[in-house]
Amino acid sequence: MAAKPLAGELQLKLENGTTSTGRIRLKTLSFDIKPEAQDMDVYQVGQAIASLQSKPLYTIIRSNNFELLY
Repeated sequence: MAAKPLAGELQLKLENGTTSTGRIRLKTLSFDIKPEAQDMDVYQVGQAIASLQSKPLYTIIRSNNFELLY
């Protein structure tokens, strides 16, 4: 079985205030990325984009989709 990379996504979750119960409210920014991009490169791009935002960074998420071939 082989896994063929299809798509990648970078998500930045930013703090966007709090709810009425005091929980952190999050805003998500999503960007398409090449699935073969290196993790450190994706992280550094996420940090760079987050530094341009007015809201504080909560987390950086990377996800990849693969087609499984038999």
